[in-house]
Amino acid sequence: MTKKAYLTIDVEEWYHLDYLKNYNVDKNKVEMVPQIFNFLDMLNSLDIKATFFVLGEIAYDYADIIRDIKDRGHEIGCHGLDHELLYNKTDEQFKEEIINAKDILDSILGQDAVRGYRASCFSMNRNKLNLLTESGYTYDSSYISFTQHPLYDDLDLSGFNSKEDLIYESNNFLEFEVPTYQIGKYNIPISGGGYLRLFPYPIIQRLIKKHFKQKTNFVFYLHPFELTNLPLPLPSDLPFKDKFRAKIGRKGNLNKLNKLLKSMLKDGVEFKTMGEELNA
Repeated sequence: MTKKAYLTIDVEEWYHLDYLKNYNVDKNKVEMVPQIFNFLDMLNSLDIKATFFVLGEIAYDYADIIRDIKDRGHEIGCHGLDHELLYNKTDEQFKEEIINAKDILDSILGQDAVRGYRASCFSMNRNKLNLLTESGYTYDSSYISFTQHPLYDDLDLSGFNSKEDLIYESNNFLEFEVPTYQIGKYNIPISGGGYLRLFPYPIIQRLIKKHFKQKTNFVFYLHPFELTNLPLPLPSDLPFKDKFRAKIGRKGNLNKLNKLLKSMLKDGVEFKTMGEELNA
């Protein structure tokens, strides 16, 4: 059976990190999203198309970049209107915001293009997912089996059928699961965020190869600040743990990702956008 991978990027700024929300930060001091072009050029060289979930509140600021991403053949999805956790929003607020965010992105792209969604910090719950299906979206990628994380919600997918590994379907709506790998008694996210930056290349490559011995699909998730070495203007009083989480592995992470993608292509993995899977 064909092995498939979905490369996804949450297009947000460095100051949207949840552990920076209680600090005064200079949001204008540095921008990470405009640093994404080295990554886009790398994808061009590898002939890989990706899915970009864009945050609505910054979309107009980066409208030219979003259009360029679309023109390169990538999929544009929605990352919400802001980066607040969904379980802190009422259902009415959530529905209004996801319609508004989709309208913003569609207006930038000049067409009804946005079909997919990803919740901030994987904070999706079933009520919000039901509202998403009623609001013009046809797929979501907010499910991760990692209850040890204090921010992630535990998404109930009862009534969904397992279409294939990591992909669930209900009434032509798809849910993509972000994979984890069981190490001891814990499921560890191996496909993005701090874990992808933390693990050295030989370890993460080995874990992905082990994953593909059990599963046929894989989902990466990344953020613009993880794809550049540009220094983060972190608050001086930020605890060491959070500084470590923000900084670890950023240097050389783009090169590590390049090697991983080449290794997967060599192993016969086919890269698709989530919209392409929906069309199929």
